[in-house]
Amino acid sequence: MRISLICCPFKTSFGSYARALKTELEKKTGETVQWIGSNCGCGDPAEVGRQFLLPKNQCDYFEMPIVGDFRTAKHPWKRHLKSVARDVLIPLKAKRYANMAKNAEIVHFQQILDAYGSKAVFAWLQPPSKASKIVTVHELDHDQLENPESNKTYNLANAIIVHCQEMREHLINLGVQPEKIHVLLWGIDLPLPEQEHVRKGIVFYGGHKLLTNKGLATLFKAMSIIRKQMAADTPILKIHGHYGSLPEAARRMAVEHGIADKVVWLEHISDEEMVHLYQHSQLCVLPYTGSFAGLPASQAAACRLPVVCTRRAGLPDHLGELGIWVDENNAGQLAERITELLGNEAARKEIGSQLRKRAEALLRWDVIAEQTLNIYRESFRDKYGLGLEEKDELRALAI
Repeated sequence: MRISLICCPFKTSFGSYARALKTELEKKTGETVQWIGSNCGCGDPAEVGRQFLLPKNQCDYFEMPIVGDFRTAKHPWKRHLKSVARDVLIPLKAKRYANMAKNAEIVHFQQILDAYGSKAVFAWLQPPSKASKIVTVHELDHDQLENPESNKTYNLANAIIVHCQEMREHLINLGVQPEKIHVLLWGIDLPLPEQEHVRKGIVFYGGHKLLTNKGLATLFKAMSIIRKQMAADTPILKIHGHYGSLPEAARRMAVEHGIADKVVWLEHISDEEMVHLYQHSQLCVLPYTGSFAGLPASQAAACRLPVVCTRRAGLPDHLGELGIWVDENNAGQLAERITELLGNEAARKEIGSQLRKRAEALLRWDVIAEQTLNIYRESFRDKYGLGLEEKDELRALAI
């Protein structure tokens, strides 16, 4: 089975996702999975500094000029020029992705933003191909939301993968055929059960856009309420993510709510540091109003860490009924749930134990990889009426 992944090659959450999937696919198939990557223009420090996840010689990598989102330009003529440049350059990049994967039987595109965004995906999907084309939609971008009709291009794919039911329903509303869309959870490497130790504080994951749909203002309001109740015993809130340099608005918000001395800004941390952080925290708090929170939810479950959160952003999909649910934008309720759990160690341990069992059953990378392989096989059979294993047997006989 010749598989190619088109995805971010850098030390980002999406890069880590692709590396883990590639590793498990190779274990299960016994064959090397091709990794095709490029610069994308997202501005993440890992992308800017070309911090590769794998040795560069293990990735079919190329660079091309990339124009960022034209909407940020101040002058109309600059916006127009950047828009035209993107319309030219991104399809060229998509064409190069396709050419580099020309020998694959399965090509799996990981959609994020910019050079991996909807313009690239739709340009890549349109030409005919002998390969079965799979798209994982990690997030939607401005281009496709401003042009809803463009999303019907997804129907040219042999299969679409999303990480939660909320995204599946969104795509269906945008005209994507329901039978093409599969929900696969965000996988996680299960850390070894940690020794008993004192857990302290709260952890919050800010993702790539700290101030967008994460509920940070609600969390800071809740922390202010908690401080009035707990005074010197107020827990430390540790914040991490892939948002690059800390937005001044976020720092100012912490000051305005009187909790700046209780906030530790970790920004980007490694996968190993994330495991250590979650294993040593009392609670994970995710009051998201949108975006996607599969990564911190899966990591929390694997680390026996209870999660106080909304029923958004894929959290119900990853936590089942084990989330400590709160309403969106309800700081008082959020503060109440946090203080209840901080004061009940037995409840935290029980919820954490159940979350670990869920992670072991549903969130392990080998489980996700097997589900992904099943989608590959099904899509290939639908395309050719012939299974991948049968094709391999015929190829072997021909040799």
